[in-house]
Amino acid sequence: MSEFQNKRVLVTGAGRGIGREIALAFAGEGAELVLAARSEDELASVAREITDMGGKAHIVPTDLGDEAAVTALAAKALELGGVDILVPNAAYSPPPSAMQDLSMETWRQTFMVNVGATLLLVNELSADMIKRDGANVVIVSSIRGLGGTPFGGAYGSSKAALNQMIKTLACELGPQGIRVNAILPGPVLTKMTTEFLPDNKALFDYYGDIAPIKGWTQPEDMVGPALFLASKGARKVTGHLLVVDGGLSATNQDAFPPPADLLG
Repeated sequence: MSEFQNKRVLVTGAGRGIGREIALAFAGEGAELVLAARSEDELASVAREITDMGGKAHIVPTDLGDEAAVTALAAKALELGGVDILVPNAAYSPPPSAMQDLSMETWRQTFMVNVGATLLLVNELSADMIKRDGANVVIVSSIRGLGGTPFGGAYGSSKAALNQMIKTLACELGPQGIRVNAILPGPVLTKMTTEFLPDNKALFDYYGDIAPIKGWTQPEDMVGPALFLASKGARKVTGHLLVVDGGLSATNQDAFPPPADLLG
């Protein structure tokens, strides 16, 4: 029997991409899923996949940029019986912009979805999670929080704040038995990524091949790291930022921005 059998896992941004793959993986291990995202249709589709494999899933359409909605999501999760594993994955990446052109509204929205919603969920759920053996949090962050992010400053800054918050939460919640870790993907071929790539094959290939391990990283590449960090095998791992980027951050290259000649 899987160690995740009958565990309850809350995944945000679960309608597509990385969140969908992680949710399906936990369901395949016998966990009960609470799925949150803005799109009810996307959530319903993932829930059907889970029930078709014999699993159990609850959908909670949620705007992670709305504090009241996030609080309501936590309340619903507690009503369903609480959470053993929390996977805050939802993210917002605004259109490319220089820092001096960013509006404060965009800045606040980015930080609310990428940082505030995660903190709020942890705060609302941790009192219940403390009572659960092996309870932990696996946050999906980004390598864009590790360095400067030209023309992606709001997103990169929010992920840097999230990475710092992860370490602080790990220190504060560790004595109470809750581990807090993160996966830091590099460029991943998701719908959100392709929406911001122009119809430019050279640019597409650049992002796919910039890392030492060639080829685009796929959403399913996050599944193994997520299951490991949530498992008993990682019982002494907390406050860790697990980079999953094909080796990109091991180089002295930066995927942002690409060479000017590729921008057309």
